[in-house]
Amino acid sequence: MKKQIILCVDDEQSILESLKIELIQLLDNSYLIETAEDGSEALEIIEELLKDGYEIPLVISDYIMPNMKGDELLRYVYQSTPKTLSIMLTGQADTQAIGNAINRGNLYRYIAKPWESFDFTMTIKEALYKYNQDRQLEKFYTDLEYKIQERTEELKIKNQKLIDLDKEKNEFLGIVVHDLKNPLSAIEGLANLIRMSLESRDINIKEVLNYTKLIETSSHQMFELITNLLDVNAIESGEFNTDVRLVNILPIVEKVINQYKIPAAEKNIELELQNVEYELIAYVDANMLQQVVDNLVSNAVKYSPSYKKVYIRIIQISSYIRCEIQDEGPGLSEEEQQKLFHKFARLSPQPTANENSTGLGLFIAKKLLDMMEGKIWCNSQEGAGSTFIIEVPSLPLT
Repeated sequence: MKKQIILCVDDEQSILESLKIELIQLLDNSYLIETAEDGSEALEIIEELLKDGYEIPLVISDYIMPNMKGDELLRYVYQSTPKTLSIMLTGQADTQAIGNAINRGNLYRYIAKPWESFDFTMTIKEALYKYNQDRQLEKFYTDLEYKIQERTEELKIKNQKLIDLDKEKNEFLGIVVHDLKNPLSAIEGLANLIRMSLESRDINIKEVLNYTKLIETSSHQMFELITNLLDVNAIESGEFNTDVRLVNILPIVEKVINQYKIPAAEKNIELELQNVEYELIAYVDANMLQQVVDNLVSNAVKYSPSYKKVYIRIIQISSYIRCEIQDEGPGLSEEEQQKLFHKFARLSPQPTANENSTGLGLFIAKKLLDMMEGKIWCNSQEGAGSTFIIEVPSLPLT
């Protein structure tokens, strides 16, 4: 840190020497002492010092000097460095000169020549103390103002987050109510039909069986939504427990494919597993990975038209295991791909056989992969199908 500088200005060299010696003795080299023989030289020195980043707490100036008197010099000093204090030394100053120095030059005190040593010493100490106290107070209030502004910005951000959360909560409740209302209404209506059939004894077993199947479908739809909502809540509250270990993921993927063979066959969709080695070891939570793959294969079947294929590929790439699920569905625009992994993402493609979609599956899949230090993305083109790609580490990441 640079030392502060005291500037002494007097047209008599002997006075300057006396000032310098007395100041060095008083301040014990804790300040640098500069001298100038007239006002013009003093202003040049001040300009250079300020340019080099020095602080000038005090200027001690004679009053009677050639070309520029002391009060005029102090006025210019005040314009260049307003916080610098000044002391004027002279035996010939008039009240107007002192008034000018006080009003325009930040004059701290006037001392008559020849000065009395004790009075001079106390004046210098008091002036420097005042300057440094003022600077500390200024820094304190500047820091305080900065902290207040910083805190205000933090509160603004937190307040905006609360507003966003409230908006998200309202949207969330609206979607949940809508998505639960429809299957509940269906269940109520179908139950009434079964009751009326039983009351009238006009029972058609095939119709009743069909009604019960529809009730099962609606119940499953509600159960899926509630399960997904509970998963989202557990993930966002940090309560989703993980058990990450080295796992052969081929049986996990094969199990998911077997689960969807019947739903796929109902739409004449073929599930094809390609390029598979006997063992593909990944560092994952087996249940979480199964949930991710289940979601992707389920979506591929839901959004594919009949008589299409869904291709599943698993390959080793460097320190990752990659799984690709490719469908021959409608594909997605660039804009829609940006929304894919958001909560309740509603996109233009619709399930091709009126299957249920909560809009939470891909959001959950992304969060689960994040927890396993994996990745997910989509390559798609409108009218040309979509390929969802996940990568999980094959070894613990250090």
